[in-house]
Amino acid sequence: MTRKPRSGAAAPADEAGPTPETAAKLRRDLVQRLAAEGRLGREQVRAAFEVRRIWEAFGRGLFPATNTMAAAAARGRRAMFVDPIDRLTRQEEAAWRLRYRPWAREMAVTVAAGAVRTTRLQLILDVVVDNHGLREVEGWYRMRHGGAVEHIRAALHRYAEIAGWVDEPYPETRKSAAIRVNPENRMGQEGAGDPDEEEEDCL
Repeated sequence: MTRKPRSGAAAPADEAGPTPETAAKLRRDLVQRLAAEGRLGREQVRAAFEVRRIWEAFGRGLFPATNTMAAAAARGRRAMFVDPIDRLTRQEEAAWRLRYRPWAREMAVTVAAGAVRTTRLQLILDVVVDNHGLREVEGWYRMRHGGAVEHIRAALHRYAEIAGWVDEPYPETRKSAAIRVNPENRMGQEGAGDPDEEEEDCL
């Protein structure tokens, strides 16, 4: 059954607003805004930009230009799969292996407070990587106002801590309280899972 519009007739295509993805791209960079407002420290911003660069690096080459696709088609079966790690520069690979990967594995099992269960890793992907607004994200997960940014600050501080850029752990507050989930028991599993599969889940 086709879903009916919420109110009245549907707006013409040329009058319809941008998609959420387009709106996120057009929105001012949330990391820069939070930094300008003093809600993210220097090392937290540094961590945010590195996380974003790693995601962009892994996306490199996933959507090749038309001429590249034609060349690949011409090669047919001779075209071979390129491991995403091979697309990284030496600096990007080191950042991914030494900092991002251990951090992401930890954040993927750190559940942020909210009526809808989500992790700190997902909040970082929503706001830092995809640039969705804080109120928007808090609405998705039914978080109290201000809760999302506190979890983001804590997650980015933890990244900086793993990187050796800060010495002190983040002072957890009521808003940034989180639950650590034993990865061995995640998703109802018993016993430890394959660590390589777990790393792939976190990128």
